[in-house]
Amino acid sequence: MNKIKLSAIIRDGMVIQQGTEFPILGNSTPKTLITVVFLDKTYTVRTNADGKWRIILDAAPAGGPYTMDISSDSTEDHVRIIDIYVGDVWLCSGQSNMELPMERLKDDFPEEWEPPVNGLIRQFKIPQEWDFSGPRCDFSGGSWTPASPETLNNFSGTAWFFAKNLYEKHKTPIGLINAALGGSPVEAWMSKEALASHPQKIAQAVQYADAAFLKKVVQENEERQRNWYDTTYMSDTGLAEGWFNEKVPCYSSWDALDLPGQFHEGGIPSDFCGVLWLRREFTVPPEHVGKPAKAWLGAITDADTAYINGAEIGNTTYRYPPRKYTIPAGLLREGENQITMRVVCNNGQGGVTRDKPFKIFNGDWEVSLHGTWKYKISLTVPPIPPNFFIQWQPMGLYNAMIAPLLEFPMKGVIWYQGESNDGKPEEYASLFTNLIQDWRRKKAQLDLPFLFVQLPIFGAPCENTEKSAWAAIREAQSKALALPKTGMACALDLGEWNDLHPIDKKGVGTRLALAAEAVVYGEKNNAPGPYAREARRDGDRLIITFDNCGAGLTARETPYVSIITSEKTFRLLARIANDRLIVENIPTDAKTILYAWADNPADRQLYNGEGLPAVPFRFQL
Repeated sequence: MNKIKLSAIIRDGMVIQQGTEFPILGNSTPKTLITVVFLDKTYTVRTNADGKWRIILDAAPAGGPYTMDISSDSTEDHVRIIDIYVGDVWLCSGQSNMELPMERLKDDFPEEWEPPVNGLIRQFKIPQEWDFSGPRCDFSGGSWTPASPETLNNFSGTAWFFAKNLYEKHKTPIGLINAALGGSPVEAWMSKEALASHPQKIAQAVQYADAAFLKKVVQENEERQRNWYDTTYMSDTGLAEGWFNEKVPCYSSWDALDLPGQFHEGGIPSDFCGVLWLRREFTVPPEHVGKPAKAWLGAITDADTAYINGAEIGNTTYRYPPRKYTIPAGLLREGENQITMRVVCNNGQGGVTRDKPFKIFNGDWEVSLHGTWKYKISLTVPPIPPNFFIQWQPMGLYNAMIAPLLEFPMKGVIWYQGESNDGKPEEYASLFTNLIQDWRRKKAQLDLPFLFVQLPIFGAPCENTEKSAWAAIREAQSKALALPKTGMACALDLGEWNDLHPIDKKGVGTRLALAAEAVVYGEKNNAPGPYAREARRDGDRLIITFDNCGAGLTARETPYVSIITSEKTFRLLARIANDRLIVENIPTDAKTILYAWADNPADRQLYNGEGLPAVPFRFQL
């Protein structure tokens, strides 16, 4: 058995950060001599009493592929690592919009899979684990994966487009370290030291360091969830009576509702929890009989199973993913066909999302599913018990997924997170800046570039309001630009009102790359977009001055801002004068000015000449 054990990130296909010393570390037999040969240089070190060893490689320029040989003089062990490149390494972290894989983007960006796919962009996906006992020294596993048509599905979409932009310009191999987890709040990625000003979060994490207590909490949560789902399955009359079958005796008496839309719009109580069955007919022309097809059913709250002519074609267990199901060849028949959906509503507010594809189709034929459906409730139950996500608790993800990385050099960090902190947005500014500064201190690299995505739109369009949680988080993200070597991708216009996981990760990655060019590579550009530097009164006028306007401040529609007084809010027309915005007839008791200040602000008309949106702003007057 080989007794040389390497850190999990030291693997075939790895990318080493160029231009800086790089550690190689592992374990072997105590007090033995370890030899590493790399780039025609030989390095030696003797393991300590615990068998641990660490060697520092000299800085190297970009290039590859290279081979590294590691051997032990006492055990005659030998490890060869192949296909190594020296280039730029980026840590890609945050929640689901960083984690979102390219597989989810394939229908919108199919060209990314067309050969040749750049194998000099590589991803190391860190195992999604958590630990409350303290920072780990290594990961439990992982491997480096060069991009290819076969592997691209598993790459982070945001990170892929970011890396592709940088590679096309700099022709340097890029290593992406994917350390992201859906739903995670910022405090889950923070160390105990970073949370020093939030002692209640430290206390929250410390209790889970007790393994017995942690096990009890997790088991009780799993049992509550399992019991609820078992009830909905075992007690579902629709399943017992086979309502998914083509011929259902009671079908003609089912009630009707229009979809897509919220179920309560069809007369179902808005707080309904349980199981609802939906059905409608559609017609298939003879020339498409026997061919495979697809059913795109938007997004559904909360879970669904879909059937065509009595055969299951797919299921999804939670609300966010788009329902994109394949209809096998031979299932569709000429003339009338049936589609049936079994929908489980966990907490009320069930429905099918509007403004998403809702159809059955193949390459040259489609049938819309918009319109009248029949429905029947088969089971009503209490709301599902609150789900406890141990992986989202403070410090857990930092200890398991970040701490082991901080010894390794990297070019910088890209970060996409903030949605899960909208319950307490007032905390985000201090939490986020503390995270950035703490990671830098622990890496002993106080100028580590840190680039992040400002939250896009989400929810129905609305007027500016200081009550907006997402606007407050965007403001906190903007304030982090006061830290050195930080950059932001303003993604306001890249969101979708009806999707927490908007598809345009190409736009996000491109704007992160713009931030990298400015912050890391010293290129002058106008990222993140027009930025309001000051707002001042001039009589009854308000003059707002912008930076980063590039070819000029522009408006895609008539621009407006909101002025808040002690009694009401005014929506006032603004006009552009060079790189300034001028608002006339300001109330004498105006207190606050808002622009693009809502979860999904109806007024967000300003851009620069390069097409970058103006960063939302709030000024106290």
